[in-house]
Amino acid sequence: MKLRAAETHHLTELMSWFPDQKTCANWGGPMFRFPFTAASFVEDIHWDTLPSYSLIGEHGDLMGFGQYYLREGRCHLGRLAISPSCRGRVLGLLLVEQLSEIGCRDLGVDQCSLFVLEDNPQAIQCYRKAGFDFAAYPGQMPPLGGCVYMTGKPALFPPNN
Repeated sequence: MKLRAAETHHLTELMSWFPDQKTCANWGGPMFRFPFTAASFVEDIHWDTLPSYSLIGEHGDLMGFGQYYLREGRCHLGRLAISPSCRGRVLGLLLVEQLSEIGCRDLGVDQCSLFVLEDNPQAIQCYRKAGFDFAAYPGQMPPLGGCVYMTGKPALFPPNN
């Protein structure tokens, strides 16, 4: 399994992971358009401006996806997803750890952040295993109903002395 820069041919498979309004909004946020077209999907994930990565299996199959950007001085992970057929296999942890490492190095920071739905215990458990914990959002919390903010130095980073 390898995390590498996402390619446009991954988008069709990625779009199939979000078959309804609820799953789409839970993943992409309340402003993500649904039903989406290929064009609106690309616009709403900011394909042209955000670093996007795909977790690829041994046979070239898309197993995960995630993005990152600088937010409040941290590498903010966003739009994290594992293929519905691959969930429950600890791939989320692998995705978060590898994307955190790439993003922090690229952005020159040593901490990450993310938003997660408070009623998604599997994701919260995954993020905690990766070194994240709940934190107060610095400043005005964006209008992301039902989301909590987590920050951390993922387990792959040595602590600052």
